Amino acid sequence: MDSKIHMNKRPKLSVVVIAFNNEMYIEEALESLHEQTYDNFEVVVVNDFSSDRTGELIDRFVEGKPRFKAIHLTENSGGCSTPRNTGIAHTTGDYLMFLDGDDWYTIDACEKMVEAIERTDSDFVAGQVIRTNNYEIWYHNQIYSRERINFNIREFTYMLFDSLSVNKIYKRAFLDRHSLRFPEGIHYEDVVFTGKAYFLAESISVIPEPVYYWRVVENADAKSITNRRHEFENFENRIIAHRYFDQFLRENGAILYQKEKNSKFLRHDLKLYTNDYLQYDEDYKVRFHQMIHKYLHEVMDEYSFMPLSERDRILYYFLYTGDVEAFEDYVNYINGLPTKTERVYNIGSQYYFKPSIPARNSEKFLKIEKPEIDYAITEINMTQEAFSFKGEIQVNSIAESEFVSFWVLRNRQTGEVLTADKSADEKVVFDIQNLTAGNYYLSLYVKHMGNLHRVLVKNSNVSELPNIEFKEEGLSKSIFINDKNSFAIRVNPTKFTDQLKWKMERRKLAQGEKKGPAKQSAFQKLMERFIPKLPVRPNWVLFESHMGKQYSDSPKYIYEQLLESGNKFKFIWSLQEPEQVDVPGPAIKVKRNSLKHLYYMNRAKYWVDNQGIAHLAKKKADQVYVQTWHGTPLKKMGYDQKRLPAKNELTRLKLQTEAWDYLISPNRYTSEILRRGFRYGGEILETGYPRNDLLIQQPEDVRRRVQQHFGLSDGKQVILFAPTFRDWDPNSFQKVLDDVQNLSKEIGENDVVLLRLHYLLSEKISQLELPANIVNASTYQDIQELYLVADVLITDYSSVMFDYALLKRSIILYCYDLEEYITRRGMYFDFAELAPGPVCQTIDEVLHYINQPEALNAFSADLERFVGEFGSLEDGQASAKVIEKVFSRK
Repeated sequence: MDSKIHMNKRPKLSVVVIAFNNEMYIEEALESLHEQTYDNFEVVVVNDFSSDRTGELIDRFVEGKPRFKAIHLTENSGGCSTPRNTGIAHTTGDYLMFLDGDDWYTIDACEKMVEAIERTDSDFVAGQVIRTNNYEIWYHNQIYSRERINFNIREFTYMLFDSLSVNKIYKRAFLDRHSLRFPEGIHYEDVVFTGKAYFLAESISVIPEPVYYWRVVENADAKSITNRRHEFENFENRIIAHRYFDQFLRENGAILYQKEKNSKFLRHDLKLYTNDYLQYDEDYKVRFHQMIHKYLHEVMDEYSFMPLSERDRILYYFLYTGDVEAFEDYVNYINGLPTKTERVYNIGSQYYFKPSIPARNSEKFLKIEKPEIDYAITEINMTQEAFSFKGEIQVNSIAESEFVSFWVLRNRQTGEVLTADKSADEKVVFDIQNLTAGNYYLSLYVKHMGNLHRVLVKNSNVSELPNIEFKEEGLSKSIFINDKNSFAIRVNPTKFTDQLKWKMERRKLAQGEKKGPAKQSAFQKLMERFIPKLPVRPNWVLFESHMGKQYSDSPKYIYEQLLESGNKFKFIWSLQEPEQVDVPGPAIKVKRNSLKHLYYMNRAKYWVDNQGIAHLAKKKADQVYVQTWHGTPLKKMGYDQKRLPAKNELTRLKLQTEAWDYLISPNRYTSEILRRGFRYGGEILETGYPRNDLLIQQPEDVRRRVQQHFGLSDGKQVILFAPTFRDWDPNSFQKVLDDVQNLSKEIGENDVVLLRLHYLLSEKISQLELPANIVNASTYQDIQELYLVADVLITDYSSVMFDYALLKRSIILYCYDLEEYITRRGMYFDFAELAPGPVCQTIDEVLHYINQPEALNAFSADLERFVGEFGSLEDGQASAKVIEKVFSRK
């Protein structure tokens, strides 16, 4: 071993750099250390007997740099452990960090990490990794979304998903106290080293900033260990490393956390190899099945797969049962390849993937949401009269004789639907002679055993797309691909004036108005000019909830409190359908956007609503606008969104917020978010939400009335299912229906589900016949009253969780698309960590908690913490406080 030492003064930080055949990158790695904003450190570079110019480049770099020293091993160790341990032995700093020779640090990584470990006094601190190739991936965003100070791994087991050692700074005293070094003679040493460190540490901290760039070199001649998954020894080494970690858990009183460790193995490690399965040769596959079958039986049972995605649940179940034939068919199935036998079957609307090795109760592991429908479109042709193409359709692993299919064009603006005919040469033909303006999106429908499945055609499944446009009789027809890659026929007016009219028509259709311009009478126009000049009446109060759709929410409870107060006010409720909504007391009901509504908006001293009405009438200086808002924010809003809304939406938001005199907040967190996200500069009333007074007071007469309304008896367990509306997903309604069917079949005899859908879906669900144990509560005016009868809440990203939590009853978060939702909408906090109950990714996991309610007891502390964070201001007197502040002014 040859060593060059250039350091005399004892540094605070030591950085160990290891290198093997990194001649392309080692200088960049060392330069990232040389340029650090922090300078009280030493660098030990260990060359693991490289066969290229790496050693020469290291020597040239360290020469003349007192903080750097080089060590050259005289034989290659075959891994990372020996050079890292060698480096540790030749360092003297109080703290240790590690860098691989093909990666690099951010310029202030050392400064940030030293500052964090000294400030927190943790055993070690972790920073975020950016994985980079041709683009950057911020690794483990869920972990590094915010700073986490002095936690124990048993309090935040999700940290196990970060098994890297290189993005951390360690106290040398911590490593020495536990004789913690990298295990030599194995690969995937970080699995063991970092796993042990997590459970040996008394205190860990996380900083939410990137410190380490991990370079992924896919096409290198000599691939790194992690990029050699095509070699069976690579998989074998990973299993060996995990067995070392498993042994440590058993021998150190941490076996209770085997489940969490297994979760990381299944969701990350094993998934890497099943993703690449089709690339393996036959010998690899045989040995892979033997090894993984044995290992899975050593550390878990098949129920460990239930919380996983459909894909992983089925793949791992077949690996666990040793069903190689079914496993390989399922791999083909999810990759769009034909299966050796037809395996997809259904029982009613529920689909399953058939095993080759039957087992009792196996169906719960083999559920699939819907069959995989593959299609291809070729030979597209379009004339003024017809649009035609050849369509090839395959429903994977289902016999062609078992399904029928048809193609549909639908105008999203008007709802017009066109069905296709078949020509003599088996082409699909649409008659497009009489189309009206709009975008006609192409869909494929497949009917199988009474189940109808819809696929919105994507351009990626279309070959040789022609550039065709026809103009005739004031309309142009062309093929159109939208920003979501959906295929359509676009029909547009050609004249500018007609285009303007059509845009206005589309806007009215989108708002649910009737087609055709509304003709205003001369009298109405006159009144619209005259009404705003009328004086404000000091004791008139106008209320609105959810754009006039309901008598509900905080406006309702402020109104009812005012009724009880005995103050002499004239009350007006703005409603879209006044005749269909019951409002108790003497309130006048007016149709929203009517002339009468305009009259009362201009004359009422007080406006109270929960969304925004400032665009409906110009607020006067002597009017008072109370904005109650409608929920604690989870999703990014307003100016906080990653992609800002369109300019006209921001203009409308500004119009609203500048009109508000008071904004009601249920907690200080919401106050901060709304002030920043809405750029609101007015007064915030931190009173709690008036609507939540009901949940604190829990009046028995209201609970009984709701029970009677829905025919619920005291002996029933009531499950409130309130999923969020996903406006980007055309299949979201079908997904809800499938989940409802599964709930209906699997819940207990004394269970009943109250289904509460978004108002845009409530009309659809009302047209369907639901099972006897599913009750549609979507049109019930006030969801707060539903909470009183619910024993359990199932929701996802809805603000209903913040209110329902006040009852201290169990909440199940069903978040099958969590990563997509975070990507699309963004969130204000780490949802998985702060959730008031289990975060489930499958309906089967939801059912597990419903049918074994004692399992929910494990989340009681999470629920208490959640209420403490978001419900501390709720005392049942919010309505009274608002009235005292706003309506008692003289």
